[in-house]
Amino acid sequence: GLVDADVRFGDAAGARELLEAVATRSTPLGDALADGVDAAAREYGGDELVPTVKDMELPAYDPRGAASMALAYATSDRGGCHRRARPVEEEAFDGPWSPDRVVRSVAAAQDTRSVRWSLVADDFVGEVLADDGAEWLDSVGAPYDDLDRTGERIWNLVRLFNVREGFDRTDDALPEVVDSEELSVEFEATLDRYYAARGWSEAGIPARETLDRLDLLEAVDEETPVASTPLTLDDD
Repeated sequence: GLVDADVRFGDAAGARELLEAVATRSTPLGDALADGVDAAAREYGGDELVPTVKDMELPAYDPRGAASMALAYATSDRGGCHRRARPVEEEAFDGPWSPDRVVRSVAAAQDTRSVRWSLVADDFVGEVLADDGAEWLDSVGAPYDDLDRTGERIWNLVRLFNVREGFDRTDDALPEVVDSEELSVEFEATLDRYYAARGWSEAGIPARETLDRLDLLEAVDEETPVASTPLTLDDD
């Protein structure tokens, strides 16, 4: 293998020893793995084997089984995270979806969950009680559409933070180990559709008119890039 470690699949004792080495950084391999598998791959090689996005390992759902998860992982603000959007629960039983439906589903989930976390609501409880929440909003005269806008504002604000720190389209990418040709949609074209729907540029940077619509221009400082115009597609 790439590392000098006697650990095989199913070896519980070896796995426990390796976990202890990671937790205590007591061996060179444990020290490297403590910084994540991307860091370990940079040390030992095997970048092409590492299933990460933005240095975060992909969780349970293989995006080749649901193209919406490929887009969700790639565009997640913090990396390969299934909590930012989890459309696999629908697409796995209703797919494959069209690129447009993939984009709509992922963007809507990202916005909705942004609001849910801002309310410090659990993912599962929030889903179960969503209708009750909508009724409560109606009872106090708060339009439900306001939450959609709030979620979109949160997602764009986080994107502004990321682009200020140097993130762009090149970071919204699938790991090499995930062959994009095995997806049910063409990934780069779907990413373009996502950026266009978000009102971002081809590089994945929020456009000035989008930020103006969302009342976020005041959040932009001199170090934060802003696109002059959003990406538009020929079929828009």
